[in-house]
Amino acid sequence: MNELIKEIGALIQKLERSNLLVDSTEHITLNHLKKLVTAAENTEGTPALKRGFADLEQFWASSVAWCSELSKDLEKIIIMHRELL
Repeated sequence: MNELIKEIGALIQKLERSNLLVDSTEHITLNHLKKLVTAAENTEGTPALKRGFADLEQFWASSVAWCSELSKDLEKIIIMHRELL
């Protein structure tokens, strides 16, 4: 789980360093990722973490441009999470 959280943190930092437009795909992704970190830090956050990953995966599949760098970054995080289940 620690590696997954580190990967999420790295993507958060990457997105925060860029000039994000409000309501852009990247900005919405950043919000999803921050919710995941908050849920992971909560000792009773397992249901919230599962829900957060389900929301992220749905958002990724429906709203992130296929083959974009962001899509690849999210896919990596989603695969890492699946491997932990």
